[in-house]
Amino acid sequence: QAHQQQQQAQQQQQAQQQQQAQAAAQQAQPPHQEFDHAISYVTNIKQRFADEPETYKAFLDILHAYQRDQSKPKEQQKGIHEVLDKVSKLFADHPDLLKEFTYFLPDAVQGQAKERLDRAARESVERNKQRAMAGGGRRGGAVASGRGRAPDGGGD
Repeated sequence: QAHQQQQQAQQQQQAQQQQQAQAAAQQAQPPHQEFDHAISYVTNIKQRFADEPETYKAFLDILHAYQRDQSKPKEQQKGIHEVLDKVSKLFADHPDLLKEFTYFLPDAVQGQAKERLDRAARESVERNKQRAMAGGGRRGGAVASGRGRAPDGGGD
């Protein structure tokens, strides 16, 4: 009973966080098509990390922090580099998520972000290949299915 209530509370919290992420995505990219893509991306992350809600929550926290940072005066903003570093570490073993993240960012930084995230995605693909070769394909379960992160937290 208590476990069920905890699960329900966690699901409600995740739904609320997803709504907040959707609101952040809508503010960042007002055109309808880009908004739909952003929603699809957030949903994909939620589903992929269903067994790791802390990863999904960490992603939402990164988005919220970036959104809050953008409301500060320009000279007080931390900038896009910190966001890219955090997302690159969080999704270190998920090159597809790294490449798609640029949809959350303003047009002014997309070129810079795309370059940084594409590099991180290439590194991720290479790490995944090396793991598959080193493990003879046996360790590929979590990575090959698109679930989970490296035991080292992807460099956190």
